[in-house]
Formats: sequence, C-alpha cells, structure tokens
Amino acid sequence: MVLANQRVAIDEVACSLQISHDSAYQIIHDELGFHKLCARWVPRQLTAEHKRKRVEICQRLLNRYNNEGEKFFEQNSHRR
Repeated sequence: MVLANQRVAIDEVACSLQISHDSAYQIIHDELGFHKLCARWVPRQLTAEHKRKRVEICQRLLNRYNNEGEKFFEQNSHRR
C-alpha cells in the first residue's frame, strides 16, 4: 500500500489490513524502513543513484562557490 501510494496514512493501512495503528506503524517504519517526510513515506536508505546525484549536485554548488565567492550567496538569496 505504501509503495502504491506514498501519501497513505497509517490509519488507512491499519483499517484496510484490520490491524492496530501501532502494528501498522511498526511494520511501515521498523520493518520496511520507511519514515514520514513531507506527508510521504520514503525509504530511509538512499539508493546508490540518489547518493551519486547528491554528490554531483553538492560538487556543482561547491564549484560555483569557489568561482563566485560571496557573490554566490547574494544571487541565491534573491530567489527565495
């Protein structure tokens, strides 16, 4: 259910499976390794691809900072 709809509530899972709220939480969180993030269940562990992309993005940002210095922060603060 969580994989089909990452916004599913624990109460919906519990009701659908006819188990307690605590049991549904324990299965989703402890057994499957998901945790709630911005109203979505997401895997706790990053995949190798996610880690690679994070490193790539951080490296690009670091390179920009090294090239632009403090100007980098000034440009990004206006976008918020």
